[in-house]
Amino acid sequence: MKKKLIISSIAAILLFVASTTYYSNVKTSNIAKEQVMANQKRNFIDKKTAEQINRKFYSHQKIQQGSEMAFVNYPTTFSKMVDSGQLTIIGEVTGLKSFVADNLPYTIANMGVKKVLHGDNSQLGKVIRVMFLGGNISQKELLAPVSDKKFMNMSNEEITSDKIVTVEYSNNRLPKAGDKIAMVLSKTPAGTNNIPGEFWMTHFANKSVFFQDDDGQYRRTPEAKSIGGGSSGKNNFSQNDWNQQDDEKMNDGMNKLILSQK
Repeated sequence: MKKKLIISSIAAILLFVASTTYYSNVKTSNIAKEQVMANQKRNFIDKKTAEQINRKFYSHQKIQQGSEMAFVNYPTTFSKMVDSGQLTIIGEVTGLKSFVADNLPYTIANMGVKKVLHGDNSQLGKVIRVMFLGGNISQKELLAPVSDKKFMNMSNEEITSDKIVTVEYSNNRLPKAGDKIAMVLSKTPAGTNNIPGEFWMTHFANKSVFFQDDDGQYRRTPEAKSIGGGSSGKNNFSQNDWNQQDDEKMNDGMNKLILSQK
């Protein structure tokens, strides 16, 4: 099962092929002081600890970046979405750590596995590492790919700044400590993006990530609506319409799967 994810931002336009890895053999920097986590022997954290983690990790200026995604072999049903991944879980975020690969930020979230919905039941109760697109990065790393573009009108101070900013890409919501998330995952080889150790990646990016809302339901982050909606066909059915229907279908599938295992 292959998917293709195209991310465009102020810094770069890059291609991700997730059948194996996002990248390999690329320079990666570890923002050492950004690691904040709870005791990994627990698969949950208390509210106070979660607030402390989030306050520290998200203490930087937040920057919203646009993204564009194109998927290959995207599943037409929720069951096919689950079958296309290796592991489907409900997890609770217990820790966050930033990495930068090829001038793009990533967040590794420690996830306490509260329930295995599909796949290897031996993961239940364990803390696994899951990679999310976006996170903390220095301003000079973020701007490096366009630092020589005069039309950007950037000052030398901006392109050499060690200031840390938090980048969140559209539709790719960043996790916070204490969040409960249902997700479909695929495991990546150790050292992917030169990030130490093994970790999991969300299958089909944000399309397989369902955050628990205040009402207890698990839902995907809705796609940003495009202007005009990209209407096509005699019924004037737009991309916005398709995104909404797909979200409703996948959200319904995930919540039914969760209810079936209570």
